[in-house]
Amino acid sequence: MRVVIIGGTGHIGTYLVPRLVEAGHAVKCVSRGLRGPYAPHLAWEQVEQVVMDRAAEEASGNFGCRIAQLEPDAVIDITCYKLESARQLVDGLRGLGARFRVCSR
Repeated sequence: MRVVIIGGTGHIGTYLVPRLVEAGHAVKCVSRGLRGPYAPHLAWEQVEQVVMDRAAEEASGNFGCRIAQLEPDAVIDITCYKLESARQLVDGLRGLGARFRVCSR
């Protein structure tokens, strides 16, 4: 399964991403590209890093479409803090059949 993780280099993603890779999933990690994961793991060598500024993409109305272009089977969003952010992402993924999970406050 192709899994896109938004915010995957933070605390949760640091441990979730290697588990997904070890389970056989193809993982794409979307982040601002400002840092790597908190803890090293060989699984990160198999992860495609996608640098994207969520705030800028949302401001231009492109965030959901940019994530959809990654052709995910599943999206795990760890950095969704506003309802409008979730709506934009859901609208972009509509019709793809992708699973969407929000793991945020």
